[in-house]
Amino acid sequence: METPDHHETKTSTPGSSTFMFHNSPAMQELLLKPISKDNPIVNDAKIRRLYLQATSQQWYAPQKLNFDLPVDPHEETRQAWARISEVFYTLEKMGLNVIANMMPKAAGKLKSDEVVNYLAVQCHDEARHVFVIESYLKKLGAPPVYNHKYHVLGQVASLGFYRVENWLFSTLFSENFASTFLRKAKASPRIDPFGAEMCKYLMIDESRHLHFLHIVLPDVMDRLSVLGKAYVKASQYFIMKFSEATTKALAADSDYVGINRRDLLEEVFENVEKAYEGFGVTRQFLRFPKITEKGLSTATVSYPSVS
Repeated sequence: METPDHHETKTSTPGSSTFMFHNSPAMQELLLKPISKDNPIVNDAKIRRLYLQATSQQWYAPQKLNFDLPVDPHEETRQAWARISEVFYTLEKMGLNVIANMMPKAAGKLKSDEVVNYLAVQCHDEARHVFVIESYLKKLGAPPVYNHKYHVLGQVASLGFYRVENWLFSTLFSENFASTFLRKAKASPRIDPFGAEMCKYLMIDESRHLHFLHIVLPDVMDRLSVLGKAYVKASQYFIMKFSEATTKALAADSDYVGINRRDLLEEVFENVEKAYEGFGVTRQFLRFPKITEKGLSTATVSYPSVS
């Protein structure tokens, strides 16, 4: 997981002209100076740099990914990845809908025009993720379906009191979950060539999304009232518990493709804990749900062993 200052030691911005930034102070002033409102809540200078990095790292899916790459010829493997990917597709599509709704609210709450620019690029990232996973499902022979039983997650993450703060902290969990899952999926012994390439490029975006949260969340945490912190804690517990139950339902498929759900969740919880510690909050701030044993799904689906 990236540290908050991972990119701040660089003297140039990725994708920009080296000559422009090393030899033209006037150009640096023009491109790197944020357009700040009075008393922004977040670090506008860091967000502006991240915006420039994000725009330089945009990628065109039909150009970056070889859609002619094969998927696994075994029906059981395709079905397992299809069931896992349907959940991932639903969560990414939900994330796209939520960020599109929350962009103006977040910009107003954080008093930052730079947040608008950055989140617009992240919204584009989410749309690309939905497009790519949708295409992967088609290659697996499974029509992309938005599973409405997970819709409650989007509502919990972006409605109610302290909706902006709650959404940002919920995104911290979801981005950590996505990053960890993608890395483990890419290393799976049963991942097909196209799926591995897909995971590789999605991980680039997820890492940057985490960097944004490490910039803004310490300032958000500092300004949260006691009631606001209590609300966030309750919401985050529900989201983590829901995720634990969701992964339990997919335990058989995950085991088959070589992703241990307990290892996945423990790593996600550990990363979230470290993030909160970076914000000056100890583990006691959050209540992490217990990772329970596998459900009945493991007894209802049988697979050949991994070769």
